[in-house]
Amino acid sequence: NNNGHVGLINLPSARFYSEGSYGFTIYRGNPDRKVTLTLMPYSWLEGSVFYTSITGKSYSVFKQNYKDKGMNVKFRIKEEGDYPALAIGLNDIGGTGIYSSEYIVSSYGVGSIDFTIGIGWGSYASDDYHLDNPLRHISSSFLNRNDLQNNGGELSIDDFFSGPGASLFGGISYAYNNEFLIKAEYDKSEYSFDKGFSKP
Repeated sequence: NNNGHVGLINLPSARFYSEGSYGFTIYRGNPDRKVTLTLMPYSWLEGSVFYTSITGKSYSVFKQNYKDKGMNVKFRIKEEGDYPALAIGLNDIGGTGIYSSEYIVSSYGVGSIDFTIGIGWGSYASDDYHLDNPLRHISSSFLNRNDLQNNGGELSIDDFFSGPGASLFGGISYAYNNEFLIKAEYDKSEYSFDKGFSKP
């Protein structure tokens, strides 16, 4: 997808390519433009690194757009069988936190249609999130998420799956034939571009 995941348009799915696959994605949006290299070293693991340029904010002392980089990872929890496939993922690990998010996602195919539904934290959960964070029942520490962006290179493990709320997302992919897919999704993502960036 636009973010280098096997998935829908902007959102991930619980699908994986076969072991040894790789992909290169070029995305041009507003305000961000991104290149992503995605690798599938195992059939249950998808990893990607990205480099992005975001318009509307200068980068350091140079007269160019703001730059950011980070890593994403997705793990297969369960393959599809009688029940849907299940995966868990983390986005923008060690980055500045603009795209920082975590998710649990499920996919199930019926004929030529593939259904995906998931729950997301971080940038997947906008300010008008759907649910109070369900992990608050495990520990109240899951209610606190550091909203501040950092300079990158920091692994904020304490923020994983945290925040006051979480949002549902989902979509469908229809294989019209072997060369043509039609996709639709419901995306609650809200990236923190407004913190010094132009509004998307």
